[in-house]
Amino acid sequence: MVPKGARMADIGTDHGLLMIKCLEDGICDFAYGLDIAPMPLDAARQNVVKHGYEDVTELVLSDGLKSFNGLANCYVAAGMGAETIWEIIKEYQFKDNDVILIQSNTKNAWFRDIVSQSGFTIVDEAFLMERDIPVFMMKLQKTGIAVKLSYEEITLGPILMKNLDTDYTKYLIGRKEHLDRIKQHDATLEEEFQLLNKIV
Repeated sequence: MVPKGARMADIGTDHGLLMIKCLEDGICDFAYGLDIAPMPLDAARQNVVKHGYEDVTELVLSDGLKSFNGLANCYVAAGMGAETIWEIIKEYQFKDNDVILIQSNTKNAWFRDIVSQSGFTIVDEAFLMERDIPVFMMKLQKTGIAVKLSYEEITLGPILMKNLDTDYTKYLIGRKEHLDRIKQHDATLEEEFQLLNKIV
């Protein structure tokens, strides 16, 4: 989802391997690695030097985007919880054409709802299984247009629901079976179960 020729800001870069991979593949022209702690940045710096990308990277000690003033046009927030990602992006002044790529480990339905109502547009989504773990990715743009998604769009993803490929369908079947086993203990799960029961 990272566009060709991007100047990418990897928020919570950790070891810096996402930056390095995008540079190696010729996707990014320049990459910023942001992290809240010095130790991950030191690890990223070692990896950047090891692969010879010192001239096309910049490492920034920053709590989210608070200390960032670089010239990025693609922002990646991956491997964090939905609330943390929302706190990072909600106040930042993104430009109209900036690409914002999100991979949340929690509460994807909640995240879809809050970003859509707050002027972010979900322009693309992807799903994959990584070591039996479901991974959801979203591509956002800050349009300033608030949209109220339907329950189906929030739960399934407005793009994903139009493209129920094999992996996503298999995941939804497993999710439905899981809900069927536990919904008697939690009435709030009934609506999601009934939705999935209609689809898969």
